[in-house]
Amino acid sequence: MSSSAVMLNCSMPSTPLIETERLRLRAVTPDDLGELVRLHADSLVARFMGSPTREWLANWLRSSDEEWEERGHGRLAIVEQESGRFLGRTGLKYWSQFGETEAGWALHAEARGRGYATEAAGAVLDWATGRFDVPYFTAMVRPDNTASIAVAERIGMTPLRPDKLLGDPVTVYATERRPTASRYSIS
Repeated sequence: MSSSAVMLNCSMPSTPLIETERLRLRAVTPDDLGELVRLHADSLVARFMGSPTREWLANWLRSSDEEWEERGHGRLAIVEQESGRFLGRTGLKYWSQFGETEAGWALHAEARGRGYATEAAGAVLDWATGRFDVPYFTAMVRPDNTASIAVAERIGMTPLRPDKLLGDPVTVYATERRPTASRYSIS
């Protein structure tokens, strides 16, 4: 399988298992709560995404489950294929105040700088293409988050507009995703 290939195993009807050459993307579960707490305690993640409490993250997990049930998408854990280590999170989130669906990502410090965010977010967008009736997908990135700006650009996004998300200024990046059947297979 090439590095850009994505294999899907949709054994559970509402949540996919997306696999790339190096990563396994699966729905986040309550078992991930400790890893999510550790992820959001990281100073760089906290700088750009805030530092939520354990209780807030538990509610976030429940809201992701609801989004999977209601919309057919939600948040995914990024797991390294070889070791089984939890590297971070990605997935899709619908923002009703914008009427848009966002692809997001966050990685543990030890997983950054290896292309995992680009690989994971690109795989999510490949999976989502054609499945959802949306004209484009977004990524809401703080203007000083150069690493996430680079990821957004590598997955084909360009700036759409400045905006505010949860009171913070962001640049909304967007891309239209065309079907790319050669980039993934469904098994």
